[in-house]
Amino acid sequence: MAEDNGTTGVPVELLRPGLYVRELDRPWVETPFLFQGFRIVGAEELEALREYCRIVIIDDERSDAKALEAVRREVVKQGHALAAGESAPAEAQPAKATRPTPKRPSERARRRSVGVLFADSENPDRKRFSTLVRAASAARGDAQAAASDALARARDGRMVDIARIESTVDELTDLVIEDPTASLWLTRMRERDEGMAVHAVNTTVLALTIGAHLGIDRRGLRRLALGALLHDVGKTTVPSDLLEKPDELSDQELARVREYPQAGYELVADSGHVHTESLEVIRLHRERWDGCGYPRGLRGEMIPRKALIVGLADAYDTMTSRRPWAEAVAPDKALHELYANAAQEFSVDLVQEFIRCMGIFPVGSVVELDNGARGIVVGARPGGGLWPTILMVRTPDGDPYRKRLLLNLGAEVRRRDDGPRRIARSIDASASGIDVSRLVAREFGLAA
Repeated sequence: MAEDNGTTGVPVELLRPGLYVRELDRPWVETPFLFQGFRIVGAEELEALREYCRIVIIDDERSDAKALEAVRREVVKQGHALAAGESAPAEAQPAKATRPTPKRPSERARRRSVGVLFADSENPDRKRFSTLVRAASAARGDAQAAASDALARARDGRMVDIARIESTVDELTDLVIEDPTASLWLTRMRERDEGMAVHAVNTTVLALTIGAHLGIDRRGLRRLALGALLHDVGKTTVPSDLLEKPDELSDQELARVREYPQAGYELVADSGHVHTESLEVIRLHRERWDGCGYPRGLRGEMIPRKALIVGLADAYDTMTSRRPWAEAVAPDKALHELYANAAQEFSVDLVQEFIRCMGIFPVGSVVELDNGARGIVVGARPGGGLWPTILMVRTPDGDPYRKRLLLNLGAEVRRRDDGPRRIARSIDASASGIDVSRLVAREFGLAA
């Protein structure tokens, strides 16, 4: 049914890729969709729309013309069928307040939602995952030591050991290319007072994950990672009281802090042969899409893609970490905030790809399922945002699980006629009493 304002009401069973969803027949907050307005890309969005809605409003101008015309023809057919005495089409009926009976996701959607790491097992092998986590932890330890050494050298006015940085970058790159899940999991191990080295490693893992998702080749990923691991080295030239000041900085203080990307660029450039792309990441990761970044105030496409990627990874890890002036933001809330400011900071396209890469509920999110059970997301693969793998922590009655299983929602879909368990909402980890860092260490063999 076409509307006068350039929109079309469409029953969910007629939806197809290429259409742009403008409105739902229920509040967005009651659905798993992160974007308030989004283009249907594939099977996952179609299955979720069919489960949560009966009618959606399509934005005609932002939809693919062929897809829109095909849907309009189907709507007209349903209208003619109604005139012939058949049952009313969905758009002619009022939407019910209750959730419709879930439909089983298609086999294609199920395959997209299950990562290599967790395969098709409903309850993945904890031993295998623990092995991968320990391997990632060892690589992470090497990277953290290399970053700490680089920061110490810069602070003392010595040259950064580029060979050591390149070696650890190779290790991290190979690990993330194989499977980023375990490495992302370790970025959620939060200590109350984290140093710059930990943040540098987290930013590197996140940047590598985004870069691999975007299809950057291995050589490009290495250059990206080297810049990411050293992106904050210039902060060693800034007084720590300015970096940690909880109050608003004066204009003079702000100008002093904003010198650090250029200082880092010069420190690394003077330490040996480093590729220009890596150096530009260090110098330009604080530039922003609208031109309000620093040190050069570049705008839009003038900013190198790799610098934007590291800037985005840097911002996400900073937001989800406790800072002297602010508490940590939950991973999914950080994604919402990044998306809200995407047009000004990192571009809408890049932030959307980051969200697709990380999943609607990123690794480390504490979530509640539709049966009231609670757990921690340990695997959120591209295309599988609605069906991640979860470490189950609390039963529906609120009791701790005696044996904490890994539950792969993506594999569960083919075993349940009424659809898989679904995430009902994310919850604040501190308010829930779930210590994510402690559970990471204890459950996967990292405890001292």
